[in-house]
Amino acid sequence: MNTLHFYINEQVDTDRLTLIKADLLAMTHVNNVEFGKGTPREFTIEVDEHCDMAMNVMEQLNRAGLNPEISYS
Repeated sequence: MNTLHFYINEQVDTDRLTLIKADLLAMTHVNNVEFGKGTPREFTIEVDEHCDMAMNVMEQLNRAGLNPEISYS
């Protein structure tokens, strides 16, 4: 499994996080989604090992009205 790390600076309430998580989990090859606390808020997204999902996830976060930044490690 690969882990993608995205960061957002927007304030997002719990209900909206729940909807965003559900949308991300509905995507093919996404296995888990976790949210950090604080600002910037970290989104940790586990995807299948041989799938390049970074741009797909970023586009989904953009559609949700967020301006994500990705971190490569």
